[in-house]
Amino acid sequence: MTTFETPGQVKLCVSIGSGDVRIDGSGEARTEVELVPLRDDEVTRTAIVEATVEARERGDRTEVVVDLPRKGGWGFLGRGPSVGVRIRCPHGADAEVSTASADVATTGSLGDVEAKTASGDLAFDVVGSLRATTASGDVVAQEILGKGDAKTASGDVLVRLGHGPLSLNLVSGDVVVNEARAALSVATVSGDQEIGSVEAGEVKLQSVSGDVLVGVRSGKRLWIDATSVSGSMTSELPMDEGPGGTGEPEIELRARTVSGDVRIVRSTTVPV
Repeated sequence: MTTFETPGQVKLCVSIGSGDVRIDGSGEARTEVELVPLRDDEVTRTAIVEATVEARERGDRTEVVVDLPRKGGWGFLGRGPSVGVRIRCPHGADAEVSTASADVATTGSLGDVEAKTASGDLAFDVVGSLRATTASGDVVAQEILGKGDAKTASGDVLVRLGHGPLSLNLVSGDVVVNEARAALSVATVSGDQEIGSVEAGEVKLQSVSGDVLVGVRSGKRLWIDATSVSGSMTSELPMDEGPGGTGEPEIELRARTVSGDVRIVRSTTVPV
């Protein structure tokens, strides 16, 4: 294990091929990095020996770099190393993670997080902001305090609670957002969308063949524009439901599908 004293702002920069990355953002004033072999072979052991693990001062912050070499022709039939990266860092540290097929998971509370992977799954506990990109992996976020952006081709996306604006783009995966407290934009091709509760800002939900279910917080002034070309459209709320007499709408809801169904309901979510 390698330990760095990091009393100020910290940014983690992690780059690996296969394996997994686990970051615990519940520590204080120091960052601990451990590289764990996930397979007992020479390729993995060599990758750990040749890995870069260092701290670099960048103005008023410290960058902790974990970089495992990616070489063509690794091992038998080109099989690369499989390494587990274990990091414990201060509460609120930023992170930038890039992998080929490795899964990424965080616990505790981090700051601004950007994660990219081709086929790995991405799972986050509490983050300040989030940019997550994966081709075939799933994206799960328990709580996003600021802006959230997730893109995946065939994976699913789950956001438990979003405090800031969310933008979610998928091809064939499904989207579940339990609670969105600010603007929300969701675009899918064949995936379904289930939005438990919206309560403020512009809400744009677009799908080609997927179904859309959205819950609207009671007591909010609302403007609705929802259509489906060949699917059904049902609403528990009047389509002309407005501001209740005065004021601009607090929610502007736009829902569009081609062949999917659209259903608008009253949210039963209890404010946290």
